[in-house]
Amino acid sequence: MAQVHCPPDDMATMKCRSRCPQCHDLFSDPRVLPCLHTLCMRCLRSLEPFSTLERGQKQATLESVLCPVCDSEVSLPPGGIRGLLPDLLAQTEVLLERLRRGGEEMVCDLCGDGKGEKRCQDCRVTMCEFCCLAHRRQKRTSGHSVLPLRDLPPGSSLSPAPACSLHPLEELRLFCESCALPSCRDCALLQHSGHDIRPVSEVAGRHRAQLQGTLVQCGPQLEALDAALHTVQAAGEDLMRSADLARKEVEVFTDGYIRAIQEHKVRLLQDIDEEMRQKDQALSLQRARIQQQLTDLQTATAFTRGLLEQGPDLHVVRTKALVSGRLKELNRRDRSQVDRVESSKIVFSAKEKAGLCQGYQVYGMVQRGGVDPGSCQLSGQGLLSVQQGQLCSFTLTCNAKSGDQQEHRGAQPRVTILHRESGRSVEASVQDNHDGTYHISYTPPQPGQISISVVIKGRHVQGSPFTVSVRGSPRPHCGIYHCCTFCSSGGQKDARCGCGGTMAGGFQGCGHGHKGHPGKSHWSCCGSTTETSDCAGVKDSAPRNLLRTVAL
Repeated sequence: MAQVHCPPDDMATMKCRSRCPQCHDLFSDPRVLPCLHTLCMRCLRSLEPFSTLERGQKQATLESVLCPVCDSEVSLPPGGIRGLLPDLLAQTEVLLERLRRGGEEMVCDLCGDGKGEKRCQDCRVTMCEFCCLAHRRQKRTSGHSVLPLRDLPPGSSLSPAPACSLHPLEELRLFCESCALPSCRDCALLQHSGHDIRPVSEVAGRHRAQLQGTLVQCGPQLEALDAALHTVQAAGEDLMRSADLARKEVEVFTDGYIRAIQEHKVRLLQDIDEEMRQKDQALSLQRARIQQQLTDLQTATAFTRGLLEQGPDLHVVRTKALVSGRLKELNRRDRSQVDRVESSKIVFSAKEKAGLCQGYQVYGMVQRGGVDPGSCQLSGQGLLSVQQGQLCSFTLTCNAKSGDQQEHRGAQPRVTILHRESGRSVEASVQDNHDGTYHISYTPPQPGQISISVVIKGRHVQGSPFTVSVRGSPRPHCGIYHCCTFCSSGGQKDARCGCGGTMAGGFQGCGHGHKGHPGKSHWSCCGSTTETSDCAGVKDSAPRNLLRTVAL
């Protein structure tokens, strides 16, 4: 019987090989399905068969079953489940496991009476202690490998040599190639006469070689499938990582969006409060003006009625011009404050874009009169590159939502200037020009980057906050701004210049049209052609001790 090739230490594999994958009990009459999965007979009988009724038959013929392990439909032999090949390897594993547990006893294959204790691996027989001693005394078998049954390695065979079902005393040592069936010596002479008969060992060796070749052919497919499985598993892991990353991104995005919405909500409520305050202020002012006009007219009319009803003729004549002038003056007053009443409605437009809030596009605007922060503009050199210690300025132009410039009558714009590196605040001066613009000035105390925020009505104006670079303090020039050394030094030959220019005739400095002259006026110390600039330092080509033009 062929041995089972299992790793010696793989007890988990051996235990799995001895148990039915369906009921998980030790195999009882294990049979091999065409898909090479082994089930015990009890589980095979419980499978629901697929059967058909052939022409001329009155009863359905069993054809196939569904393997519960691989879920494949497998065809059954003509004998049905009983015709399936028994799994001798599984039977051996069951017997070995029972022996190791002490729940199984075997009979000596030699004497038939004693208890089987050891197994000859060469003769494939189980022996009692007495027969084992006799087995070792014989010269022919003294060198055989004899092991206790409990110490047999996984894959050892415990089955005796298979015997013929027609001739029980004959071992199946031959194989009929013509019938593809094992045979004993008597059956080979009687039933397989004239057939191609070979020893089982010879056929088994050839079959092993063929199966080994088939296994080798399966190698690339196994490797490809294993690689594909690893690829799919890696893709699954990547999917999990991608999903986790996407979840984190969603969390960050939604948390930020929620914060932006909350901030936008605060702004909208502030806009409503500010709009209500401004409208209420306008209504109060309008009410006061109308009340004053009403009071003045009531006073004048009451005085006139009293004069007409009770005044003496002489008093009427004397005051007529005064009263008439006052009444005409009151009647000529502007009635626009009476006819036009400030709107008392505050309108919210939910679908209108409200710009970006913390980098997120938000919606919803409170329609407001007056200056619109999103329409205001900032301009000026003070928002570009500035210099340390110099007074810088820029202009805020207030515009209505329509884009028209409009004077801001609310609270003064709030300007915040912070130095990014140190976190220090820079004081800003805000001056109202009373024409819809504000002049904003500041003096940066140190170089680096500053952040400038301008807020009006509780909201940043367009472009705010700004980032502005501050240059260091200017470096004064130590030379003179001249056309050339020849002119500025009165023709001295040893006078040099930072531009590096030279003249012929022994002159060491620059001259018009000569080599190295920049072609325009420049500083003698560094060669810069810009009069209002920082000094870049004395050039190596113009040593300090020879800069005669510096002293001139």
